Amino acid sequence: MSNETGRAVIADLCQIPNPGAIDRSAYVELGGIKQFVSIRGRSTTNPVLIVCHGGPALPSLPSSWIWQRAVEDYFTVVNYDQRASGKSAATLNDEMDLNPDRYVDDLTELIAWIQGELGVSKVGVLGHSWGTIVGITVAERRPDLLWGYIGVGQVVSGTENEVECFEYAIRSATADRNEEALAELHALGAYPGTQPLTIERVMICRKWSQHYGGLSAYRSESAYLRGSEKLSPYYTDDELKLIDGGQQATMPTLLPEVLRFDARDRIAFDVPILQFLGRHDWTTPTPPVERWIEQVSAPSKEVVWFENSAHLSMHEEPGKFVVSLVNLALPHATVDAGPLAVFEEL
Repeated sequence: MSNETGRAVIADLCQIPNPGAIDRSAYVELGGIKQFVSIRGRSTTNPVLIVCHGGPALPSLPSSWIWQRAVEDYFTVVNYDQRASGKSAATLNDEMDLNPDRYVDDLTELIAWIQGELGVSKVGVLGHSWGTIVGITVAERRPDLLWGYIGVGQVVSGTENEVECFEYAIRSATADRNEEALAELHALGAYPGTQPLTIERVMICRKWSQHYGGLSAYRSESAYLRGSEKLSPYYTDDELKLIDGGQQATMPTLLPEVLRFDARDRIAFDVPILQFLGRHDWTTPTPPVERWIEQVSAPSKEVVWFENSAHLSMHEEPGKFVVSLVNLALPHATVDAGPLAVFEEL
């Protein structure tokens, strides 16, 4: 079966043909930049859940067909390609504002647009990896907009993440007697240390932590993630090529911001907080999150451990992922959708 045939089959599978469903997409201007937005759900009366993707610049929509269809039975799911990401990277230029606060403002503007477009007063935000930095900041600054925040692969301290990731890689390589890995890791010197934390140094650390299952549990690689994008019914081959360009453009600016991020003293929230933690996640290691969530004050807080997952729990344990959303997030959701406005579909 060719990729094109596979894509056609998956596109047919992902149709939501029943009356009352929604499956729309549009480019929406956020922060002066047109950004691609997808809205999908089995019923327009379901609460809205916005997925704030990771990367930076790694959109969630291309691979969402693996895990999202069941979520769409209970939530109206909004995916958006952040500025310089995925389809939104078509407008990439050297003058584009890539400051993290701009991403926070973009999400806030998207929520306002969703409120007007779908007639809801509040939405849920599900942040993944880099997207947790954006999501948790919106949850802190604008709790009036949210019925809940779900962190998946939460970033709390960029520095602590690097320490934990490196130590895991060293432990694993030592136990495996992997001389190649140990040589590359020891060549980094004290890590993160006082040397500049370059992309090259970070990538060597990630290379070996992920080789030992820190991205996908029990796997030395995660080819299925990029492979699933090639079968995506939502992207053409040309649109998929934009993803790499967006990552190359954003990493030099945003990676240092991720590494500097520190939310350890941000512990007071006026919105329900959920944390979905992969037991084997050494991409955004869980020990800093465990220490942080113990101190968090919120109307409610829940932690769900995905025992057979690392950093990609929605892909690795999709059944548990949707059950956890339904059992723990749905009860907080505000359902007050009015008549859906009509906008131009792509």
